[in-house]
Amino acid sequence: MGSAQFHWIGRGRLALGVILSLFFLVPCSQALAAPAEIGGLTVTLPDAATGWRKAGKGNLFMLQKDFPETEDDKRGNALIQITKPLPAARSSLQAGMKTFVATLPDMAKEDILVKHYGVTVNGYDIRVEERCCVHQKNVSISQIVVGVAGDRQQAYLQLVLLNVNGDRSRSPEADFATLVRSVKLDPSDKDFDLVPASEDGGLDGVFTHLDTGLRPNVFGGMDFYSDSTITTFDPKGLFSTELPKGGRSITEHCKETPTNCGLYTLTGGGFFSSAGSIEMRSVTSAYGTIEIETKTFSKKGEDLVIADADHRAVPPFDEGTTLDGEWVSTFASSGMTATSSGSVASSHTLRLHRNGTFERAGWSGASMTNEIGGSQSGVTTSSNRPGASGRYKLSGYRLDLTDVSGKTETMSIFEPDKGSDGLLVINGNNYLKDDGK
Repeated sequence: MGSAQFHWIGRGRLALGVILSLFFLVPCSQALAAPAEIGGLTVTLPDAATGWRKAGKGNLFMLQKDFPETEDDKRGNALIQITKPLPAARSSLQAGMKTFVATLPDMAKEDILVKHYGVTVNGYDIRVEERCCVHQKNVSISQIVVGVAGDRQQAYLQLVLLNVNGDRSRSPEADFATLVRSVKLDPSDKDFDLVPASEDGGLDGVFTHLDTGLRPNVFGGMDFYSDSTITTFDPKGLFSTELPKGGRSITEHCKETPTNCGLYTLTGGGFFSSAGSIEMRSVTSAYGTIEIETKTFSKKGEDLVIADADHRAVPPFDEGTTLDGEWVSTFASSGMTATSSGSVASSHTLRLHRNGTFERAGWSGASMTNEIGGSQSGVTTSSNRPGASGRYKLSGYRLDLTDVSGKTETMSIFEPDKGSDGLLVINGNNYLKDDGK
């Protein structure tokens, strides 16, 4: 797939000039229809009420959204560009991505900050690349490019942000991700959804695995971590790497947060033996990229062994279970560079009593110092979380805390160590029991 197929987009600085002209010239508003058909490609467009409108002419379908100047931010624009399907072999997707990115030549020189590879729910190859930042005429430009390829045709989409960053970028990025998930290269393609096939499934329950190691922190240092990761398997074929919160079913949870979910199939084995492997199809990004991994699999009593790692079955709490004790969750991170240092720490305490009552409290603090040109500056801050008390209820993997005002907060909870309440994992955070020593 050569660059000639993209000559109509505009090459070199001409394409960048087109982008900047849309920034400085505001076209007339035009209502959008959803879904939309673009030369055989079907996508669901953002609702016009969100501020997106059609912009530009030619072979690229374009949407634009304006961001007014504020006290803290310059005037900005977000642009979505979509190509019509192009005839090309599936194997040329990576080359096509390079060509499409190069339509903004200065952006092509930037390193890829984030990338996702995989397949879509319809079996197409998909690549996502994010780059930042190019500066032209006092305009900061960032780019997210997506390529989707079937056996005979491909389509490319990109989001270009002009002076739109930080919190302002979240809305257009979310709209773009939703649009990408809706891409259909063929009229028979299905909507994005995690729907198990007839051969999927076969497991049921919550399983935990102890994951430990070192990871870098924002201060330039390294933090030791010890996490009780979980996998929830639904017998029909869904799995989640989080416990559904608020009493939701795993189906409801995966519709709302698909990036924590996927589909699985047990394969191998024979009539007298269990499956020898498990295929896990995980949603790895908001763009609907699905990564397929096949891992060794076996059962060990009620527990599982996946890729030679033990995953222990976690029993649910019986309805009306009560606990007695004080559990503390702490976090600390620190590091330093040649010119700066910083640290952050927090602690949260939860007391549960046999009579069904609770108290909770907490605090957090942070400090940072910077040295520039021989002068040093720093900041230190701390705060206490207001205390709360009331009644609690345990059931399954759910903890309900109802304070004295009647407001209820629902959290996920499990005991990773069988027969021991020395460690509780609440909303994904480790709470160690304080034995008073």
